[in-house]
Formats: sequence, C-alpha cells, structure tokens
Amino acid sequence: MRGWTVAMAAAAVLVGSEAFAFPVQVPEGPQGEAPEVVELRAQLSARDAELRTALAKLQAYEDEADFAEADRLGVAELVKASGLPERQQRRLAVAIVREARANNVDPLLVVAVIRCESSFNNYAVSGVGAMGLMQVMPDTGKYLAEKGGYKLGRSSNLFDAETNVQLGTAYLADLIARFGTVEKALVAYNAGPGLAKRILAKPEVRKKFMAGYPTKVVKEFRKLKAQQERQLTLRDQQTTIDRKG
Repeated sequence: MRGWTVAMAAAAVLVGSEAFAFPVQVPEGPQGEAPEVVELRAQLSARDAELRTALAKLQAYEDEADFAEADRLGVAELVKASGLPERQQRRLAVAIVREARANNVDPLLVVAVIRCESSFNNYAVSGVGAMGLMQVMPDTGKYLAEKGGYKLGRSSNLFDAETNVQLGTAYLADLIARFGTVEKALVAYNAGPGLAKRILAKPEVRKKFMAGYPTKVVKEFRKLKAQQERQLTLRDQQTTIDRKG
C-alpha cells in the first residue's frame, strides 16, 4: 500500500512538470487506422461480397447444367425412390452427376451401388455401422473427408445425401483405381480392402464372393444402362420427328 501511495505522489509531481509531457496520438479511424486503410478495407469487403455473389451464380448455373444431365440420363427419375422432398431429390440428382464426373465414374454405377446398398434409404444403417445412401463407414468417411481437405464432423453427417454421395463415390473410384476392375473394387467396397485382398487371392473363395454382391451391383448397373439407352433412343427419335414436322 505504501508503494502505491509513493507512486501516486510521484505522478502528481510529474504532472506539474514538463517531465510528464509525452506525445499522445489520437486515432484517425476505427481502431486507430488511417483513413486510407479504412477505405481499402471497405473496398476489399465490397469486392469480397461481389465475389461471393458471382460464385453463387456460377454454382447455380453449374447445378442447372448438372440437373439437365441428370434428367437426360434418367438419374433424376431414379432418385424419386429416395422419398426425399422434391428440392432434396434435385440436390441428390445433381450430386450424383457432379461427383461421378469428378471421379470419372459412370453416374448409373453410383445409382446401382445406392440401390444395392440402401435402396435409396437416406437413413439406412447396417449391422456393422455403415451409414446412409452408399453405406459409408464413419471411419472411412472421416478419412475420405480429411483427404478431400475438410472435416466430416459428426458421424450423423453421413445421413446428408450430398455428403454421403460425395464420399461414397470418391471411395468407389479409389477402389477401382487400386483393384483394377469394377468387379474387384466392389468386393473391396463390400468387404473392405484388407479382406478383399485375401478373398481375391483364393480362387474358390473369390468365385463364391463374386457371385454375390459384385454380380448384384453389376447386374443392376447393366439394367440401368439398358433403360438409359432405350430412353435416349426414344428421345432422339422424337427429336428427329419434331424437326421434320
């Protein structure tokens, strides 16, 4: 307490003398910034807002193009089986086309996997804990998300249709690249990469396993491709008739 009293007394003495006269700078703008800096910050903020608006317009344009492709390929019709609200069906159709293109996978192969894995039940959970449309395991989903440069967060985020398709399609594409064929990749997708290597290494076990899940998915994929080809042929024929008319 005595020290504090002495300090106050000393300050009082200095106030009355020139020793207390030190320069005090008054802030020129918010947080003491110069007007030029404030103006630059305002300009950057405005440019940032313009960029966000432009990106939103670009995203909307790309979504329109992807939905048109989804409609042309029959994907938009197929996702109706999900029972999701119409707007979410549209987002799902766009996601399937977008992620299939990004991963160089046929969008109908993605649909075939969804049909065989979950029958388009967005909230499906398997006995071993795989979740969502493409039945992605939580650990696999977190790994794939981090590999893609973002965080999955809670495992329940796998129930988000777009997120599930993004991760599931990336995983499928990765397995095709690693195992060499769609059929072998489907073994790994169903059994896991480690077990798949052991299955594929044994001819009898491989033959038996191949007759199950991989054959089911490939059969579904071929059926969808046949339907698609018929629809595209009919549309081409109708377009020709309309032009002649």
